[in-house]
Amino acid sequence: MLESSKDLLLIVIAFCVLWLTLFMSWGIYYVVMMLRNTNKVMTSIREKMVLVDSILKLVKEKLEKTSSHMGMMADSAIKLAGYFVEQKKKSSSSTSRSKKKKS
Repeated sequence: MLESSKDLLLIVIAFCVLWLTLFMSWGIYYVVMMLRNTNKVMTSIREKMVLVDSILKLVKEKLEKTSSHMGMMADSAIKLAGYFVEQKKKSSSSTSRSKKKKS
């Protein structure tokens, strides 16, 4: 079977190539798995960013609608306050006139 030291050298080289191949295959497998996990994480991040974007758009739309209503409500509140101020002035002036007439 082994006729010379050259045959033993070739067998050792063959085992070394086999182990090197196995090690490189194992390493490539783990690199590919890391890249796959990275891809999954990036996909998840993209989905979450789309969700955040849609939520922000929804909030923006709600705020725009609310701001248009708030303008109307503020105008109404100002007019209502003006009405009460006028009513108070009228009532205070009528009570002061009636006090002047009584004296």
